[in-house]
Amino acid sequence: MVRRTLWALLLGAAVCAVAWYATYALAGTALLARAATCVPGHCFCEHAAGFPDQLANSVSSFAFVLLGAWVVLSRRTGLRATLAPGIRKPATREDVLIPLLGITMLFIGVSSFFYHATLSFFGQFLDIFSMYTFGLLLFFGALYRAGRLRGSYALAGFVAASIVFGLLQFAFPDARRILFTALLVPGIILELTPWVTGHSPRSRRVWAIYAGLGVMVVAYGIWLLDQTPAFCDPGSLLQGHAIWHVLGAVAAFLVFIHYRRTPHLWLRVGSD
Repeated sequence: MVRRTLWALLLGAAVCAVAWYATYALAGTALLARAATCVPGHCFCEHAAGFPDQLANSVSSFAFVLLGAWVVLSRRTGLRATLAPGIRKPATREDVLIPLLGITMLFIGVSSFFYHATLSFFGQFLDIFSMYTFGLLLFFGALYRAGRLRGSYALAGFVAASIVFGLLQFAFPDARRILFTALLVPGIILELTPWVTGHSPRSRRVWAIYAGLGVMVVAYGIWLLDQTPAFCDPGSLLQGHAIWHVLGAVAAFLVFIHYRRTPHLWLRVGSD
């Protein structure tokens, strides 16, 4: 546990450093010439000044990176884990999904940092698109976990849907919140059903998905309050949207815990 945490911190710090340098290097280039759709209006509560444009909102995005690095390096499940000396734990479908979840969290963190650091349209696109990939992973991952889709079909569906929603995001950027909700809700509903988890919705085995949903509700409430004059302080380092980032990363990490608590053996559902 300690060694994994140290390696996760090192990996996370390296990704954060690369993201910071790459974003700084791209600042002022033609790629970022087009401003985000919220410019010159109200781009969240935090004011824009210097680099990164929004310091608190940018740096808080790295919560996804640090927790995502931990998920990527997790080795508790899979053929490398052991139940006892000489007895290897059977492979599960979650052995495939967990690294993908970690990579998606890294993508979200880097994209969100890029967006808030530049307030560019390209950054906005990457930020929202990364959120779409999380919702799609949750949905197709649930079908894969339930054995309703083979791995190759789930991957093909994920890629195809990502392309479609990416094009929609580019063409209709103002529809991002509706589209994200439309993507996120089906996956959450599926992960609350015995059809996917193999456990009753009242089972203690599925507490993490409820906790993740609760965290997201609280985070969204804070995000809404951050838009009101009573709670918005543009010059403060304590930003409601930054708290949204941190709580969102925690919610994503709870999906990882949920996967580990509700594994699906390949022998039971069939191999790919």
